[in-house]
Amino acid sequence: MPSDRQVLAAARSSGLRRAALAVRDVLYPPRCAACGRFEQGFLCERCHELLIPASGPGTCGNCSAPWDGADFCPACMHWDALDGARAAYRHEGPARALVHALKYRRVRAIAQTLAPDIGGLLAAEQLTVAFPVPLHRRRVRSRGFNQAEAILDHLALERPAGGLLRSRRTRSQVGLDLAARRGNVAGAFDYRGERLDGARVALIDDVLTTGATANECARVLKDFGASHVVAITFARANPPDRAWPTGGDG
Repeated sequence: MPSDRQVLAAARSSGLRRAALAVRDVLYPPRCAACGRFEQGFLCERCHELLIPASGPGTCGNCSAPWDGADFCPACMHWDALDGARAAYRHEGPARALVHALKYRRVRAIAQTLAPDIGGLLAAEQLTVAFPVPLHRRRVRSRGFNQAEAILDHLALERPAGGLLRSRRTRSQVGLDLAARRGNVAGAFDYRGERLDGARVALIDDVLTTGATANECARVLKDFGASHVVAITFARANPPDRAWPTGGDG
């Protein structure tokens, strides 16, 4: 258990990092995250036209993954708590560049660019409350912010007091197969706050790949009364071939 002094020091450090990132966003004019041209925003018109919608023909109607079948695709068949997922675009080209700049170049202002497309998805789903997918506090200190929370700050959705917490640190999901991803996040989340009885919950994040993290978050939210949980993201990554369930995987 960290001491009061350690908690205050961490809060001060995190606050200074957020302030520094905000100053950087003001002093340096934005460039298009995809092609690098100076623009009024972080995505130029030419690159915006290259965004590939994650909906319509050729996508799964339940999770926005590429899929030509009539039923749920293999990417979401293993979800046992998450009711569905919606994404604005495929995690390719300019969409991938935007997510990368937000998350790894730490350009927090890009969250405002991503928010309107996510807001459009929310309106169609009739979701009543929202939570960001949480990061471990060490990851937040390192990055300066939680990208999912930064996006949610620009959305007009009710946020109950408290919320989801990442109760233990996990390794990065990048490069892990489905079984490893599910094991990595099992029991990694907790919820602190009022009951969610009957609530239809939006789980906000920047990108969804296999849905293992979102599914585990949904399990916790349903334990506290949520009736329906849908992941809403800006981008949908193609699930790796080894993440698609085969016989007996669940």
